[in-house]
Amino acid sequence: MSLVIFLAQNPAKTNNKICVVEPNNIGDFLYDFKDNFENYNYYYKFDPYGETYIDNKNVDKIKFFSISITEWVEHCKIDETKLIAKYNLSFTKIKIFAKKLTEICDFAINNGYGLLGQGD
Repeated sequence: MSLVIFLAQNPAKTNNKICVVEPNNIGDFLYDFKDNFENYNYYYKFDPYGETYIDNKNVDKIKFFSISITEWVEHCKIDETKLIAKYNLSFTKIKIFAKKLTEICDFAINNGYGLLGQGD
C-alpha cells in the first residue's frame, strides 16, 4: 500500500507530474511516532485507501508536519537499526520523503494549489 500526494488545483484537476510517494511502511512509522510530529492529525486525513483533498489554506499544516519529521530525524536518539528492522526505513529514506513533502507543500502554497492524496 502506498499513498501518492499530488499538487491539485481542486479535487478534479491534478498535476500528475509533481508528486511525492510514501515509502513502504512509513504510514506505520508515522503513526507509531505521531506524538513527535507537529500537525500529524492533518496528515492523517490522507486516506491510504482512497482520495483526500487538502485545500490550499491547510497545506501549511502539512508543511509544518513534514518539517517536524526532518527535525525529529536530525535530533533522534533512537538506534537506526531498530527502525530498519521494524519498518525497513532508514533515517535517509525518512528524511528524503519529508523533504520532498516540504517541497511540494512550498510549491502548492506559493502557487495556490492544494494537495490530493491517492491511496491504493
